[in-house]
Amino acid sequence: MSRKLNKNLRKNNKIIEKDLFASNADIEFENSDFENTSYFNSYDDITGAITIGSYEYDKKGRVDSYSLRITLDDSSLFHGFEMKNSKSFKKHASHLSYILNYDTTYSSLLSDAVANGDCQTLTNYLDQLNGIGKGVTSTASSINGGIMCFA
Repeated sequence: MSRKLNKNLRKNNKIIEKDLFASNADIEFENSDFENTSYFNSYDDITGAITIGSYEYDKKGRVDSYSLRITLDDSSLFHGFEMKNSKSFKKHASHLSYILNYDTTYSSLLSDAVANGDCQTLTNYLDQLNGIGKGVTSTASSINGGIMCFA
């Protein structure tokens, strides 16, 4: 692995730590030797939430897409995103962190999705975040391992 690639992967990991999680959660990272993917997982001591995820990157270490699954008690939530360009990751991660933690519209849509099992409205909402790529599969969501919704 080149020094430049290693530097960019460390930068991406810092974005996951500081921008996406924005907490003191202990996050572990592991790079795949066979594919351009970095995996991460964390455990939040306060809420008990377990988050696993990954990001895919190009040969220079720029993030193309990322996904995460948040599990709390018996419920799980999956979100996957394709980035608009190589500079979109940091902006998107920061925006997603805010949405997940503070946005009342997201909370309401998530409650509705869990209650009726349909995550399409939630996925459409997330597809409007900064930095999302174009196309009908740029954003994906699933509740409790159910049907995958795309926007």
